[in-house]
Amino acid sequence: MHFAYDGFTHREDRRCFTFRGVDESKSTSVFHIEIDMLLLVENRLPVQDGPVFCLQLLKTACDAGPEFLERFRNYRILAEDFRPYLVERARIAAEKSLKTARRAPYRKPPSTSNLRLGLPSESN
Repeated sequence: MHFAYDGFTHREDRRCFTFRGVDESKSTSVFHIEIDMLLLVENRLPVQDGPVFCLQLLKTACDAGPEFLERFRNYRILAEDFRPYLVERARIAAEKSLKTARRAPYRKPPSTSNLRLGLPSESN
């Protein structure tokens, strides 16, 4: 199944993202995924990334089977839905912290350069 983002509506402190799913037989299904803005803030997920997060949920459910996907027709995201996102973010942060910053080695300028290191010489 392929998913297309159709937009969102915003009511009070909730945003509802709408997706259209098209399967191989060209039949269309509509999915409404609602999320509390407070959950986005608590999990440090930018509002602009909300549709991508919901799309990932839909793709994961689609891979798991039709019975898992069916529950997302009208779904409200819960705090535990963020667990895979938080685990992945922690993994990326850990990998990044293990990498050492590569620094270019210090090289002296060639003798033909007019760049001089040290204090300027005083000429009379």
